[in-house]
Amino acid sequence: MRLALIANPHASRFSGRQRDQVVAALAAGHKVEVLQTAHPGQATALASQAVASGVEVVAVLGGDGTVNEVVNGLRGSDAALGLLGGGRVNVLARGLGLPADPDRAAARLVELLAAGARRRLTLGVAGDRWFALNAGLGLGGAIVREVERRQRAKQLYGDRAYLAAGLKALLVDHDRDHPHLTVHLPDGRPPLRGFFTLVGNGDPFTYLGRRPFRPTPQATWDGGLDLLVGQTMATRSLVRALTGMLSPHPRAGYPGLPVLQDLDGFSLESDIPLPFQLDGEYVGDRTSVTFGCLRSALAVFAPPARA
Repeated sequence: MRLALIANPHASRFSGRQRDQVVAALAAGHKVEVLQTAHPGQATALASQAVASGVEVVAVLGGDGTVNEVVNGLRGSDAALGLLGGGRVNVLARGLGLPADPDRAAARLVELLAAGARRRLTLGVAGDRWFALNAGLGLGGAIVREVERRQRAKQLYGDRAYLAAGLKALLVDHDRDHPHLTVHLPDGRPPLRGFFTLVGNGDPFTYLGRRPFRPTPQATWDGGLDLLVGQTMATRSLVRALTGMLSPHPRAGYPGLPVLQDLDGFSLESDIPLPFQLDGEYVGDRTSVTFGCLRSALAVFAPPARA
C-alpha cells in the first residue's frame, strides 16, 4: 500500500529520530513517502498532491491543527487518513481510541492497515473549511487566540496556558452584558440569542491533561453536529457547567447553556466581530459563519466505534 507521511517538525512530540522510527515501522510492509511541512497551511497542499499522485493513505505525524490541514487536502479523494500522534493533545486520535505516542501509534496503524480496519467519520463544514473536531465562535475562539499570541507560554505551561487564557477571556476580554450572537436553526425553528457557541463533531471536545472536556457529550464522530449555545455569562452558572463538563458523567446541557443535537446545518451571526476557532486553531474574527456537515465523508484507520 502506498502511504504518504506528512510530518510537522514543530509538533510538540516531534523529533527527527522519532520520525525515522515511525517511517521504519511503516516501511516494513508499505511504500512510504515522507513529506515535511515548512510553514502553517502547507499540509493541505501536500495532502492534495499526494492523493493526486495515487497515494492510498495519508498519515499525519503532528497535532490536531496538522490533521485539520490534511483533512482539507483530502477533499474529493478516496484516500484514507492515518493518525500517528505527535501533537500536544491529539484529540481526534484519542477520541477514536488511538495512541498519542508516535511509536505506539505507528505500531497500531500497522495493525489496522493489515486488518483493513477503517471507519467513516462525519466532517463539519464552516464556510469553505472542513473540520474534524470542533469549532467555537466567541469565548472558545478568544481562548485559542490568546494562547496563540503567547506561544512561549503554551510551550512552557501546556494546559495551564489555556486555563490562564480562559480566565482572561472570560473576565477581561469578553462582553458579559450583551449577547451579540444569533443562532439561526433549520426547519423554521426560532433563532436563539447567545454570548458564544461551541460546535462538537464528536466527543470529547478536547482534553485538559488526561481529563476529557465534554460540553457536547452526546456528539458522535459519525452523526450530525452538536451545538452548545452560551446564553448566560453568570459566573456561578459557568463554573457549575464547567465542573460538570470535566466530570466523569457530564450532562447534555446546563441551565443557560442548552445543547442542540445531531444538526445537519445552521448559521451564526454576530453584530460585532468575534474570534473563531476550528479544530483548536484561531482562524480570524467573524461576524457570520454557516455550518453544515458531511456524513461518512472521511475514511480513517481506527477501531470500530464503541457500542
